[in-house]
Amino acid sequence: MVLAVAKAESKENITIKKLKNGVSVIVKERKDTQAVAVQVWFGVGSVYENDKERGLSHFLEHMLFNGTKYTKPGEIEFEVEKKGGSINAATSFDFTYYHIEIGSLFWKDALTYLYYMTTQPSLSDEMVAKEKPIVLEELNRHLDNPKSYLWDTYYKLAYKKTNYKHPVIGYRETIENYTPELVRNYFYSHYTPSNTTVVVVGNINTKEVLNEIEKTFGSVKGKYYKPPKIELEDPQTDVRREDIYKSQITRAYVAIGWQAPSIRDKSTPALNVLEEILLNGKSSIMYQELKEKGFVQSIYGGYMSHIGTSQFLIYFVTDPDKVEKAKEKVFEILKYYQTNGIPKDTLENAKRRIINREVFAREEVDNDAESAGYAVTVTGDIKYDLQFVERIKKVKKEDVENYLRTLKDNNYTEVRLLPEKNSVPVAQ
Repeated sequence: MVLAVAKAESKENITIKKLKNGVSVIVKERKDTQAVAVQVWFGVGSVYENDKERGLSHFLEHMLFNGTKYTKPGEIEFEVEKKGGSINAATSFDFTYYHIEIGSLFWKDALTYLYYMTTQPSLSDEMVAKEKPIVLEELNRHLDNPKSYLWDTYYKLAYKKTNYKHPVIGYRETIENYTPELVRNYFYSHYTPSNTTVVVVGNINTKEVLNEIEKTFGSVKGKYYKPPKIELEDPQTDVRREDIYKSQITRAYVAIGWQAPSIRDKSTPALNVLEEILLNGKSSIMYQELKEKGFVQSIYGGYMSHIGTSQFLIYFVTDPDKVEKAKEKVFEILKYYQTNGIPKDTLENAKRRIINREVFAREEVDNDAESAGYAVTVTGDIKYDLQFVERIKKVKKEDVENYLRTLKDNNYTEVRLLPEKNSVPVAQ
């Protein structure tokens, strides 16, 4: 990981530091706001789990809200909300993070609350037993949601070697078999200082924040742990297809995707630009050619980044009898731009939109903090955040076109979510 004690390479007032126990710290002082975002990131996600641990990263996220050595269950959430703030967490394939957004007057409280949660959770036998049915009910809702089933199916088809093929929420049989010992062992072996990044962004004094982080997170002991390297999938050279039929569905939901480079690959800015050109917003090519012309009711997608092999997705919703026509149109558009290239003005306009949107998004302290935490935890390099705009500016026409040419008609994954067969009109 590229991280050093320094003022950042940007003009922003950001300080990056590595504590003696291995905790990474990012503090960004901003006087243009009265808000503060405090976030704690971990290289903990479902891609690192073994067969007995499926869903455990997500389960542990729940557990950390169930009381600490210093607080009762629900007490931290109550205190945050009482102070006008918000608290939440998220678990993904590649990371878990906990965050509080609050007025600058209470930044130290927010830091203390997350310190308690992420270093001193109770993880009692009783709380493990209490949380199981709650997470199982969440799993039931996940499985009852046809769109969730679509994405579970897509990832299972797209990934053959790596754990991206398993859903983040896990499986019933694994969740039911979690023991308190398993939960505690997973926490103490993964939530270690060397696997922790603390981010504070907002109207604060950098020196005061660093001193407080040193006293709290800097005092934590634990064995050295860094997430293992995620191997890449073998290049996909076939079409993988599955249709799902559900009685409650009246429209067709279709996901088509291709392998894409890891978020750590230097080519990723070109994929961000291609996403903008093809799929992002009403001015995008796919929207204009499919949505505006009645082939689909909506269309989204783009670069779905992971530490390992990623995906470039096209997702559309349409009438069941229009699926084949819509898919044919998608491939027709791809073929056209693969043959004729991306117009220079289209490329430059897309880059400007990305940069402008990034500037506006960074006005919110939580987005600003999230970009930094993601960069260090997932990409392994704070420069991904600090130099994002510059990297987008440098994307060349050939960079985008080189990846675009890999989106062929013989190397994709496709999943269709359709009404029951007897209710699907026959395509003409």
